[in-house]
Amino acid sequence: MAVLFSSIVAAQERGSSRSSFSAQALDLAPLGDLKSSVLVCDDFRVSGRPFPLHPHAGFVAATYVFPDSAGRLSSRDSLGNDIVVGAGGLVWTHAGSGIVHHETPADTGELHGLQLFVNLTSPNKSSAPKTMTLSGSEVPEWTNAAGDRVRVVVGCYEHLTSPMVPIEPFTLLDVELRRHLTFDHPQGHVTLIYVATGDLAVSSEGGARHLAQRQAIAMHGDGARLSFAADELAHLVVMSAPEIREPVLIDGPFIMSSAEQIAAARVRYRSGGMGQLPPS
Repeated sequence: MAVLFSSIVAAQERGSSRSSFSAQALDLAPLGDLKSSVLVCDDFRVSGRPFPLHPHAGFVAATYVFPDSAGRLSSRDSLGNDIVVGAGGLVWTHAGSGIVHHETPADTGELHGLQLFVNLTSPNKSSAPKTMTLSGSEVPEWTNAAGDRVRVVVGCYEHLTSPMVPIEPFTLLDVELRRHLTFDHPQGHVTLIYVATGDLAVSSEGGARHLAQRQAIAMHGDGARLSFAADELAHLVVMSAPEIREPVLIDGPFIMSSAEQIAAARVRYRSGGMGQLPPS
Protein backbone atom coordinates (compact mmCIF):
# COMPACT_ATOMS: atom_id res chain seq x y z
CA MET A 1 0.00 0.00 0.00
CA ALA A 2 1.36 3.39 -0.98
CA VAL A 3 1.08 6.56 1.05
CA LEU A 4 -2.54 7.71 1.19
CA PHE A 5 -3.57 11.36 1.11
CA SER A 6 -6.37 12.80 3.20
CA SER A 7 -8.70 15.46 1.94
CA ILE A 8 -7.31 19.00 2.02
CA VAL A 9 -8.54 21.14 4.91
CA ALA A 10 -8.45 24.92 5.13
CA ALA A 11 -7.76 26.87 8.30
CA GLN A 12 -10.62 28.95 9.66
CA GLU A 13 -10.07 32.31 11.33
CA ARG A 14 -10.90 32.60 15.01
CA GLY A 15 -10.83 35.88 16.87
CA SER A 16 -9.96 39.04 14.98
CA SER A 17 -6.89 41.01 14.00
CA ARG A 18 -8.62 43.96 15.69
CA SER A 19 -8.67 42.12 19.04
CA SER A 20 -5.84 40.83 21.22
CA PHE A 21 -6.08 37.32 19.70
CA SER A 22 -6.53 35.81 16.25
CA ALA A 23 -5.78 32.36 14.91
CA GLN A 24 -5.88 30.37 11.70
CA ALA A 25 -7.30 27.18 13.21
CA LEU A 26 -7.30 23.85 11.42
CA ASP A 27 -10.39 21.67 11.78
CA LEU A 28 -8.79 18.24 11.58
CA ALA A 29 -12.06 16.28 11.80
CA PRO A 30 -12.40 16.01 7.97
CA LEU A 31 -9.17 13.99 7.92
CA GLY A 32 -11.44 11.04 8.72
CA ASP A 33 -10.05 7.84 10.20
CA LEU A 34 -6.46 9.03 10.21
CA LYS A 35 -5.29 8.55 13.79
CA SER A 36 -3.05 11.58 13.94
CA SER A 37 -1.61 12.52 17.30
CA VAL A 38 -2.12 16.20 16.36
CA LEU A 39 -5.58 17.16 17.61
CA VAL A 40 -5.25 20.96 17.55
CA CYS A 41 -3.12 23.10 15.22
CA ASP A 42 -3.56 26.88 15.47
CA ASP A 43 -1.42 29.48 13.72
CA PHE A 44 -2.00 32.33 16.18
CA ARG A 45 -1.18 35.98 16.79
CA VAL A 46 -1.70 37.48 20.24
CA SER A 47 -0.88 40.79 21.85
CA GLY A 48 -2.89 40.63 25.09
CA ARG A 49 -3.96 38.05 27.67
CA PRO A 50 -7.00 36.41 26.10
CA PHE A 51 -7.04 33.26 28.26
CA PRO A 52 -6.86 32.80 32.04
CA LEU A 53 -4.68 30.12 33.65
CA HIS A 54 -6.12 26.65 33.08
CA PRO A 55 -5.40 22.92 33.57
CA HIS A 56 -4.40 20.31 31.00
CA ALA A 57 -4.20 16.53 31.26
CA GLY A 58 -3.73 13.59 28.89
CA PHE A 59 -1.79 15.30 26.09
CA VAL A 60 1.04 17.70 25.20
CA ALA A 61 0.36 21.42 24.82
CA ALA A 62 3.20 22.68 22.62
CA THR A 63 3.78 26.32 21.67
CA TYR A 64 6.31 27.07 18.95
CA VAL A 65 7.24 30.73 18.49
CA PHE A 66 7.73 31.40 14.79
CA PRO A 67 11.07 33.04 13.87
CA ASP A 68 9.25 36.12 12.56
CA SER A 69 7.57 36.77 15.93
CA ALA A 70 8.10 40.29 17.28
CA GLY A 71 7.08 39.20 20.76
CA ARG A 72 8.26 36.56 23.19
CA LEU A 73 6.27 33.88 25.03
CA SER A 74 5.88 33.78 28.81
CA SER A 75 4.93 30.36 30.18
CA ARG A 76 4.24 29.62 33.86
CA ASP A 77 3.00 26.36 35.34
CA SER A 78 2.17 24.57 38.58
CA LEU A 79 5.52 22.74 38.51
CA GLY A 80 7.18 26.05 39.37
CA ASN A 81 8.43 26.87 35.87
CA ASP A 82 8.49 30.53 34.84
CA ILE A 83 9.90 30.60 31.30
CA VAL A 84 10.37 33.20 28.60
CA VAL A 85 11.04 31.98 25.05
CA GLY A 86 11.76 34.22 22.08
CA ALA A 87 11.56 33.88 18.31
CA GLY A 88 12.24 30.34 17.08
CA GLY A 89 11.83 28.79 20.55
CA LEU A 90 9.52 26.09 21.87
CA VAL A 91 7.68 25.26 25.09
CA TRP A 92 6.67 21.58 25.22
CA THR A 93 4.24 21.02 28.12
CA HIS A 94 3.81 17.29 28.67
CA ALA A 95 0.66 17.53 30.78
CA GLY A 96 0.41 13.79 31.51
CA SER A 97 -1.64 13.29 34.68
CA GLY A 98 -2.24 17.01 34.97
CA ILE A 99 -0.73 20.49 35.14
CA VAL A 100 -1.98 24.05 35.48
CA HIS A 101 -0.35 26.61 33.21
CA HIS A 102 -0.66 30.08 31.76
CA GLU A 103 0.92 31.37 28.55
CA THR A 104 0.91 35.03 27.54
CA PRO A 105 3.03 37.46 25.53
CA ALA A 106 6.12 38.39 27.54
CA ASP A 107 6.31 41.93 26.15
CA THR A 108 4.45 44.43 23.98
CA GLY A 109 5.42 42.93 20.61
CA GLU A 110 2.86 40.76 18.83
CA LEU A 111 3.46 37.07 19.56
CA HIS A 112 3.20 34.83 16.46
CA GLY A 113 3.32 31.10 16.98
CA LEU A 114 1.90 27.64 16.45
CA GLN A 115 -0.21 26.03 19.19
CA LEU A 116 -0.37 22.23 19.05
CA PHE A 117 -2.31 19.74 21.16
CA VAL A 118 -0.51 16.40 20.72
CA ASN A 119 -2.30 13.30 21.93
CA LEU A 120 -0.59 10.76 24.19
CA THR A 121 -1.06 7.00 24.28
CA SER A 122 -3.21 5.79 27.15
CA PRO A 123 -0.34 4.72 29.49
CA ASN A 124 1.32 8.15 29.25
CA LYS A 125 -1.90 9.98 30.07
CA SER A 126 -1.13 9.14 33.71
CA SER A 127 2.59 9.92 33.51
CA ALA A 128 4.20 12.68 35.56
CA PRO A 129 3.86 16.16 34.02
CA LYS A 130 7.00 17.73 32.62
CA THR A 131 7.81 21.02 30.87
CA MET A 132 10.65 21.18 28.33
CA THR A 133 11.93 24.19 26.42
CA LEU A 134 14.21 25.15 23.55
CA SER A 135 15.53 28.59 22.74
CA GLY A 136 15.65 29.63 19.10
CA SER A 137 19.45 29.35 19.05
CA GLU A 138 19.27 25.70 20.14
CA VAL A 139 17.19 24.56 17.15
CA PRO A 140 19.39 22.95 14.45
CA GLU A 141 18.97 24.29 10.92
CA TRP A 142 19.50 22.43 7.65
CA THR A 143 20.01 24.39 4.42
CA ASN A 144 20.89 23.64 0.82
CA ALA A 145 22.38 25.59 -2.08
CA ALA A 146 18.93 26.65 -3.33
CA GLY A 147 18.22 28.45 -0.07
CA ASP A 148 15.73 25.93 1.31
CA ARG A 149 15.82 25.87 5.12
CA VAL A 150 14.56 23.32 7.64
CA ARG A 151 14.50 24.13 11.35
CA VAL A 152 14.54 20.79 13.19
CA VAL A 153 12.43 21.81 16.18
CA VAL A 154 11.62 18.26 17.35
CA GLY A 155 12.89 14.98 15.92
CA CYS A 156 15.36 14.52 13.06
CA TYR A 157 15.94 15.67 9.51
CA GLU A 158 18.80 14.48 7.32
CA HIS A 159 21.88 14.49 9.60
CA LEU A 160 20.42 16.84 12.24
CA THR A 161 18.66 15.95 15.49
CA SER A 162 16.86 18.33 17.82
CA PRO A 163 17.97 18.38 21.47
CA MET A 164 14.27 18.26 22.42
CA VAL A 165 13.38 14.64 23.26
CA PRO A 166 9.67 14.21 24.05
CA ILE A 167 8.23 11.28 25.99
CA GLU A 168 6.67 9.89 22.80
CA PRO A 169 8.16 10.15 19.28
CA PHE A 170 7.30 13.30 17.36
CA THR A 171 8.73 15.33 14.49
CA LEU A 172 8.20 19.07 14.08
CA LEU A 173 9.94 20.80 11.17
CA ASP A 174 9.64 24.48 10.27
CA VAL A 175 10.42 24.78 6.55
CA GLU A 176 11.16 27.70 4.25
CA LEU A 177 10.93 26.21 0.77
CA ARG A 178 12.16 27.98 -2.35
CA ARG A 179 12.64 25.02 -4.68
CA HIS A 180 12.50 21.38 -3.62
CA LEU A 181 13.22 19.00 -0.78
CA THR A 182 12.16 15.56 0.41
CA PHE A 183 10.88 14.08 3.67
CA ASP A 184 10.90 10.40 4.60
CA HIS A 185 7.44 9.51 5.90
CA PRO A 186 7.87 6.57 8.32
CA GLN A 187 5.64 3.52 8.08
CA GLY A 188 2.90 3.54 10.72
CA HIS A 189 3.02 7.33 11.11
CA VAL A 190 0.63 10.09 10.19
CA THR A 191 2.36 13.11 8.64
CA LEU A 192 0.49 16.42 8.70
CA ILE A 193 1.58 19.31 6.45
CA TYR A 194 0.38 22.86 7.12
CA VAL A 195 1.17 25.63 4.62
CA ALA A 196 1.35 28.94 6.46
CA THR A 197 2.20 31.04 3.40
CA GLY A 198 2.77 30.37 -0.29
CA ASP A 199 1.81 27.39 -2.44
CA LEU A 200 3.10 23.82 -2.20
CA ALA A 201 3.11 20.70 -4.36
CA VAL A 202 3.30 17.43 -2.39
CA SER A 203 3.91 14.15 -4.20
CA SER A 204 4.79 10.51 -3.57
CA GLU A 205 4.08 7.13 -5.09
CA GLY A 206 0.50 7.59 -3.92
CA GLY A 207 -0.07 10.62 -6.11
CA ALA A 208 0.26 14.38 -5.87
CA ARG A 209 -1.64 17.26 -4.30
CA HIS A 210 -1.42 21.05 -4.47
CA LEU A 211 -1.87 23.12 -1.31
CA ALA A 212 -2.48 26.85 -1.09
CA GLN A 213 -1.80 29.17 1.81
CA ARG A 214 -3.43 28.16 5.11
CA GLN A 215 -4.29 24.67 3.90
CA ALA A 216 -3.24 21.32 5.34
CA ILE A 217 -3.15 17.66 4.35
CA ALA A 218 -2.27 14.42 6.09
CA MET A 219 -0.61 11.25 4.82
CA HIS A 220 -0.48 7.71 6.19
CA GLY A 221 0.28 4.21 5.01
CA ASP A 222 3.60 2.66 3.99
CA GLY A 223 6.89 4.36 4.59
CA ALA A 224 7.74 6.47 1.56
CA ARG A 225 9.63 9.54 0.46
CA LEU A 226 7.53 12.65 0.08
CA SER A 227 8.60 15.40 -2.30
CA PHE A 228 7.82 19.06 -1.64
CA ALA A 229 8.12 21.66 -4.40
CA ALA A 230 7.46 25.41 -4.61
CA ASP A 231 7.81 27.93 -7.42
CA GLU A 232 8.10 30.82 -4.96
CA LEU A 233 8.89 31.03 -1.24
CA ALA A 234 6.55 28.87 0.84
CA HIS A 235 6.48 28.52 4.61
CA LEU A 236 5.25 25.16 5.86
CA VAL A 237 5.25 23.07 9.00
CA VAL A 238 5.73 19.29 8.92
CA MET A 239 4.41 17.23 11.85
CA SER A 240 4.77 13.47 12.03
CA ALA A 241 4.18 10.84 14.72
CA PRO A 242 3.02 7.22 15.09
CA GLU A 243 -0.71 6.62 14.67
CA ILE A 244 -2.58 6.34 17.97
CA ARG A 245 -5.36 3.83 17.43
CA GLU A 246 -7.19 4.45 20.69
CA PRO A 247 -10.46 6.21 21.51
CA VAL A 248 -10.21 10.00 21.90
CA LEU A 249 -12.45 11.65 24.49
CA ILE A 250 -12.18 15.43 24.86
CA ASP A 251 -13.66 17.17 27.87
CA GLY A 252 -12.56 20.80 27.86
CA PRO A 253 -8.88 20.83 28.92
CA PHE A 254 -8.68 17.03 29.32
CA ILE A 255 -8.02 14.53 26.50
CA MET A 256 -8.30 10.89 27.52
CA SER A 257 -9.01 7.40 26.17
CA SER A 258 -11.97 6.59 28.41
CA ALA A 259 -14.72 8.20 30.47
CA GLU A 260 -13.07 6.80 33.59
CA GLN A 261 -9.84 8.68 32.80
CA ILE A 262 -11.82 11.88 32.26
CA ALA A 263 -13.59 11.49 35.61
CA ALA A 264 -10.31 10.83 37.39
CA ALA A 265 -8.74 13.94 35.82
CA ARG A 266 -11.65 16.07 37.03
CA VAL A 267 -11.19 14.75 40.56
CA ARG A 268 -7.42 15.40 40.49
CA TYR A 269 -7.96 18.97 39.36
CA ARG A 270 -10.70 19.78 41.88
CA SER A 271 -8.69 18.26 44.73
CA GLY A 272 -5.51 20.20 43.88
CA GLY A 273 -3.74 17.14 42.50
CA MET A 274 -2.56 19.11 39.46
CA GLY A 275 -0.89 21.72 41.66
CA GLN A 276 -1.58 25.38 42.13
CA LEU A 277 -0.59 28.41 40.07
CA PRO A 278 -1.14 31.85 41.57
CA PRO A 279 -2.32 34.62 39.23
CA SER A 280 0.48 36.76 37.79
